Amino acid sequence: MLADLSPLEVTALAVALVGLIPVITQYREETKLFAVGYVLLVVGMVATNVEALFLGSVLNFVEHAFGIGLAGVTFFAAAYLRRKNVIKDGDAA
Repeated sequence: MLADLSPLEVTALAVALVGLIPVITQYREETKLFAVGYVLLVVGMVATNVEALFLGSVLNFVEHAFGIGLAGVTFFAAAYLRRKNVIKDGDAA
């Protein structure tokens, strides 16, 4: 059962989980969407590893829909809003 886990995917999950530390400790309201996007990537990595153990089709959907798709949309929105705020603040100066 555990032999079904890919060493590369387990390592990527460990790196993603360690990466949560700065995301959580340096959380600010203005970076909320970036934090949400990162958490969605971690959800995708968890789903990738757990799908090897059970519920393969369901967790594969979770990985791709949330861990990749929704994370990408969230990062796009975060970057768009951040850039919009930077331009707005630059005009005010």
